[in-house]
Amino acid sequence: MRYLLWLLAVVCGNAFGILPTEVAVVYNADSVLSQSAAMRYCEVRGIPSEQMLPVFGVKRGDISREDFEGSMVQSLLVQGRKRGLRWPAGPRNGIKLMRAMVLMPDLPLRVKEMMKDGKPIGQGQQRSEASVDSELALLGARFPIKGMGRNPLFDKKMPSGREAQAVMSVCRIDGPDEATIFRMINEPAEVERQGLQGWVVVDNGGPYKEGNLMLDKVATLARQHCLPLFLETSRQTLADSFPLMQNVATYFGWYANPANGPFHAKAPADFRFARGAIACHLHSYSGTNLYDGRTWVSALLKRGACVTAGNVYEPYLGPCLNYAVFYRHLLAGAQVGEAALLATPTVSWQGIVLGDPLYRPFRARARHTVYSVWQGLLRRFGKNPTALQNAVEQQMNLGDGAALAEMYALHCAEQKRYQPAVGYFEAASQMYDRERDKIRCTLLMYTAMAAAGQPERVESGMQRLLSEAAASPFLPAIRKSAEVLCPKKESPSQAKETPKK
Repeated sequence: MRYLLWLLAVVCGNAFGILPTEVAVVYNADSVLSQSAAMRYCEVRGIPSEQMLPVFGVKRGDISREDFEGSMVQSLLVQGRKRGLRWPAGPRNGIKLMRAMVLMPDLPLRVKEMMKDGKPIGQGQQRSEASVDSELALLGARFPIKGMGRNPLFDKKMPSGREAQAVMSVCRIDGPDEATIFRMINEPAEVERQGLQGWVVVDNGGPYKEGNLMLDKVATLARQHCLPLFLETSRQTLADSFPLMQNVATYFGWYANPANGPFHAKAPADFRFARGAIACHLHSYSGTNLYDGRTWVSALLKRGACVTAGNVYEPYLGPCLNYAVFYRHLLAGAQVGEAALLATPTVSWQGIVLGDPLYRPFRARARHTVYSVWQGLLRRFGKNPTALQNAVEQQMNLGDGAALAEMYALHCAEQKRYQPAVGYFEAASQMYDRERDKIRCTLLMYTAMAAAGQPERVESGMQRLLSEAAASPFLPAIRKSAEVLCPKKESPSQAKETPKK
């Protein structure tokens, strides 16, 4: 079977992406969890046992440059040479080319800054600290230890010939607890058989134009693929305890630290991402600790995500994983490892990607779900508003009416057709059973109502909602919405006197 897979790969070029026979699995030999996770991953993905590489004498967290070079780099090079493995950036003296590496739990995360005479040897973008993952992408190569390097594959297609790949895709499977770790191993292989399905949530509105344009492109990709999209564009991130919809399959957001909104540890516990979800929040220190629920990578994994990304030190915005490129390749059918490699502008820098590199979330397209129904309706009637509304009404009577009503309401709101949006948000709120969904659609209804120029209705409705939801776990989000939608008017005594000329 392995020979047949290899033969098909040779015949079909890069059509099959990274093969299991091309993935090195690195684990901490002194950690029972790390070893058992490595064994399980190899079992799930059919990876040969000779590609399991132990490292000794290391701990999770930070590692000095000296220990990194000795305990990890040299150890992996020696083991690879003995086992006939070859690395893309290393000498061509092995038989089996490893195009990807996956790091298991309890391995070092950050290579510490090098010092000389008590001072850092580099500053700014010439600093010497880096993520272990980004350094290992160049395993076997000789490169400067100060500063970032350019990724020659950034925003390109994967090389058509396997010999042409210049750097290695490196992902990591680790997280806040053992259950999360094994879910990250087991779920992707199960989900990709049917295809990842669910909502796309984009929380845009950060402080810099470059980041906002990137998130805009993510939202555009979702629209082009007719996916159900919830786009938030205010300068604030999603409010504390915001009642986000269940079955969010894809989330990209920025810019806050620590983790907040629906993903905060104290937010209502009933929110979970869809199985196999991809969720990333852009922040300089989003990946400094994989076990502390205040960091974004840990918080998102804890809520059910299977794939996320972050930074272990200050990376600057430009060198970060480009979410738009990452998402574009995933939607085109790429594996997580491929997409991440092509979406990372730099190597030997600060980024990490957590998840199964072989996971291909959009390989298959599930049918007979409310999400596939919405895609079908939008593809067929998206350019004809009347026909789309009629088709949605007809389909709502057949099942999943609440979700379809909300999807259509959001679609109308994006087109600035606020009156029908108000009606369908209200209908969705009445059809949903769970408090989370009812409150979300009610808040969105008043938001659309405000955009339609009906402030009196908004104010009276929000006051009623605040009263009715006084004991709700979503009250912080309701209060925040009330502040935005119904700003308090200054009394004459509070107003500042206009200065005389």
